[in-house]
Amino acid sequence: MFVERVSSGIVGLDKVLKGGFIKGSSCLIKGGPGTGKTLIGLHFLAEGIKRGERSVLITFDERVDEIKRQAEDFGLPADKIEFIDMFSKFSVLSMDAIVWGDNVMSDVLDFLSMIESETGKADRIFIDGIGVISDCVKDRGLSRRIISSIIHRLSGEATLVVSSEAFEELGRGLISYVVSAEIQLERVEKDGRVFRILNLLKFRGDANIGRHYFEVRKSGVEVYPVIKHEAEKIWDRELISTGNAELDMMFGGGIYRGSQVLICGKAGVGKTNLGLQLLMENDKRGEKGIIYAFDESKEYILERFQKLFAYEPKNIVVVEREFSSVGEFYDAAIQDFERIKPSVVVIDPINALERIAGSKAESVNILNLLQNYLKQSGALAVFINETIDALDVFQFSGYGISQYADYLLLGRYVELEGEMLKAIAVMKNRFGDHERTFRILDMKSGKGLVVGKQLKEYTGLMSGHFEKLS
Repeated sequence: MFVERVSSGIVGLDKVLKGGFIKGSSCLIKGGPGTGKTLIGLHFLAEGIKRGERSVLITFDERVDEIKRQAEDFGLPADKIEFIDMFSKFSVLSMDAIVWGDNVMSDVLDFLSMIESETGKADRIFIDGIGVISDCVKDRGLSRRIISSIIHRLSGEATLVVSSEAFEELGRGLISYVVSAEIQLERVEKDGRVFRILNLLKFRGDANIGRHYFEVRKSGVEVYPVIKHEAEKIWDRELISTGNAELDMMFGGGIYRGSQVLICGKAGVGKTNLGLQLLMENDKRGEKGIIYAFDESKEYILERFQKLFAYEPKNIVVVEREFSSVGEFYDAAIQDFERIKPSVVVIDPINALERIAGSKAESVNILNLLQNYLKQSGALAVFINETIDALDVFQFSGYGISQYADYLLLGRYVELEGEMLKAIAVMKNRFGDHERTFRILDMKSGKGLVVGKQLKEYTGLMSGHFEKLS
């Protein structure tokens, strides 16, 4: 059965809704003050204006001139939107302020008829602050019936969006089961950062239920959907070289395209350089690569290629930018992939994603979504994770994602004969056999990575307390 969709006016939100609101349906947008409810409604009406539709805004808790100013600040056509000013009628400062008590059904019916008459044959209607009605009705049951009647009368021919404050107090909230869809806007504070979350709580139809990120910028609202993307298969599965013979031996002959390599270890053990090694070899094959460098500048990454590897990258894109959230990063990564089509993607480090996520679970979810997308395309995903425990504490990643990796490479410090050295070992190869010993890793200026011989004569390397076998 064909269901006609109505664009929200926000590209990312349309992706969340799988095309937009259902034509003739109603959607509740609720949230605290300043979360962006009015602005989303204005985008919805502006999209209607662009399509030659009649767009009507009914305001209950803001002055018309304030809403017009907000629309103009974001370049939205306030002059073409029809306004119905209910704010003045419901204001306690107004001589005509509406307060309904008992036995006022005739007044209520007149009010509903007036609203219905003034909206006329509108294509899109946005009611801003409909919860104000609850403050003007003594009986909570009556306020619910009034709100329900407004929603049912105005939706059907028109597509209706209503906003309301998100009250926690029992009986203060709009009856969510009346509307076809419900969106909650949230502000999450974490470590000095504020994240904006758009939570699609329900949708009577096909949509991406769940939490998504958004931002309010000068251009308006931008939504970053946390959804599964389908990728075109570009590269076939084949074994490729890391560009370092000893490293290939450690992995069991090389690395398969379309796999995920997780490189774990403490700061300074060579994780980034191992990622650059894979990018460089990919570049030498004439293929494109991309690295998201969260902790180092683009200039420093390019300098490493030149000084350590004596190599000038040709098709390696270094992305160095601030992301407002893990949702924005994920959206940008998908767009970068579609535009660049890299065969190797490096994220250095994945710890940075947790810093721009509302929770650790959300950052891990993004990693899994991106990894699955890259696997579909046949691209190699290289995730670099910095472990933060003490030097003598062993752990793979601390993220709970090592089980999803196809290859797991661990780097750690070892003390041999009074000297602190770097050692690496392949802990996992999902596709076959691999070396099961540590090797010393050294970096020689102009020569790149130097992987030493197997440390078979030592025991206890995993624990950090090791000794030479007699």
